[in-house]
Amino acid sequence: MRHLSRQGLRFALVGVASTGLHVVVASALIELAELRAGAANGVAFTIATLASYVLNSGWTFETQLAVTRLLRFGIVSVAGLTLTVAITTAMQRAGYHYLVGIAVVVTTVPVLTFFSHRMWTYRIS
Repeated sequence: MRHLSRQGLRFALVGVASTGLHVVVASALIELAELRAGAANGVAFTIATLASYVLNSGWTFETQLAVTRLLRFGIVSVAGLTLTVAITTAMQRAGYHYLVGIAVVVTTVPVLTFFSHRMWTYRIS
């Protein structure tokens, strides 16, 4: 249980750092390179996801980088993004304030992605 808690904490810290990186990259691309918000966020998502993969591989799950893991990590990350969009869209259509949708996302998606990574991306064969 202690190992799981340590991994969970590390995963959360990497998530916060990756989110910060996303914000910095997107903001720089929008403000300095004058990219449109959608394109800037697409680039920022890709960079933040790659950074998250590297940090989670080495620190959270203490494993080597591997193409198979990178592909799995990408699949889980895109699934998390898709779930985020689905949840926030559903909450908006149901008439809830957008912050309610964000709260649901923040309390569910990271937990689901952590366990998806733990059981699939980084599973020990």
